[in-house]
Formats: sequence, structure tokens, C-alpha cells
Amino acid sequence: MYRICVLCFLLTACQNYDVTLNDRQVYGPTRLLTDFEVADEALQRCIEQRITDENISAPLQLKILNCSNAGIASLSGLGQFAGLTQLKFSDNRIRNLVELGQLISIESLWLDNNDVVDPVPLAQLTKLHQLDLTGNSKLQCPKAGLLDAVTILTVPEHCLSASEKQDG
Repeated sequence: MYRICVLCFLLTACQNYDVTLNDRQVYGPTRLLTDFEVADEALQRCIEQRITDENISAPLQLKILNCSNAGIASLSGLGQFAGLTQLKFSDNRIRNLVELGQLISIESLWLDNNDVVDPVPLAQLTKLHQLDLTGNSKLQCPKAGLLDAVTILTVPEHCLSASEKQDG
């Protein structure tokens, strides 16, 4: 009996093994999340890498995602990761932000140097306190009150000059 206990202890210390007793599994390692799909291949690869790095086994466990310089054009499918609090998508080709409107836990978001035009979907993100939209040359400048929850807002140069004209 002592030998069996020692053997079970040693095997459970190895995270990648299933332990069975009389053909019944008594221990199995946590499986990485694989049952998800997003439309953009570059986004898929970025998410898969983060899941592997952080040993994530459920969509809500994914809290931080840095996909800068990844060649991402679409965020379609990202809404299934509702636990995300920080997203860094700097230097991609993202235009449509509708999918981000579902991610109500986002606190920090970097979308600098993309192709963003319409920031309106971000108005739904009431926890968002940091937002970088610089380098989006076609951005429709956020109207007053649209992003009131954001305490650190960085916008392209053309939006700064537009707000200065309105104030003057």
C-alpha cells in the first residue's frame, strides 16, 4: 500500500500524466484551451501562444493579450474571451471595433497605428480607463462625452487640432 501511495504521489507531481487506478482515471492534468476559433489567422496564433504561455484552460482565464505587430485585420470571434482586461493591438490593420463592444471588462486598450475609423463601439466599455488611438489617420474624432470613462485618452494629431478649434 505504501508503494502505491508513493507511486501516485510521484505521478501526480508530473503535470502531463494521467493517473489511473483499476482502469479509472484518478488524476488528469488541466487541458489547455483549444476549443475556440477566431476569423483572423494572425489573431488565432496570438491567442494560442498566450494560452500556451499562461496554461489557460478556459476562455475567462485569458485576461491580458498582446498582439502588437501581428498582421491582424479582424477581431471577429474575440468576444468569447469576456475576461480580457488588457488588449494591446498596436501596429496592425484593425478597422472594425464592433467585437470589442462585447468585452465589457477591458480596462486598457492600445489600438495605435491601425486603420480604425469609428470609435463608437468603445463607448460601451464602462471600465475602460486607458485608450490609445494615435496613428489612426482616418479616425473619426470621438465626440465630447463619448469616452467619458477613459481617464488616459490618446488620439491622433488631427483630433487634437479639431478639439482645439472647437474650444477656441
